[in-house]
Amino acid sequence: MPTVITILIIAASVLLILVVLVQNSKGGGLDSSFGSANQLGGAAQSTETIEKATWTLAGTVVVLSLASAMMGTGASTNSIETNIKAQEPTPMNVNLPGPLTPKPE
Repeated sequence: MPTVITILIIAASVLLILVVLVQNSKGGGLDSSFGSANQLGGAAQSTETIEKATWTLAGTVVVLSLASAMMGTGASTNSIETNIKAQEPTPMNVNLPGPLTPKPE
């Protein structure tokens, strides 16, 4: 399931990039290059549709990202706890010399 969500996030992100590039910004965007799209529904209609698509795709990316994070959190927490419990400290076997006493002179 996480793989499906990841693929959907990537697809929505690519579509979002394309929609943002098509938008008509202050400096002129690619939207002005598509004259046929403006003639079909009017300039105001295409701008409104593109803006709705932008917000919808942005919301989709956010929701899918949160869903992916929620799904990943449960599994990773359990595995981390299991790994911590499995890694009990082993006693060190250190061979120390006997008590240090000064040599008699």
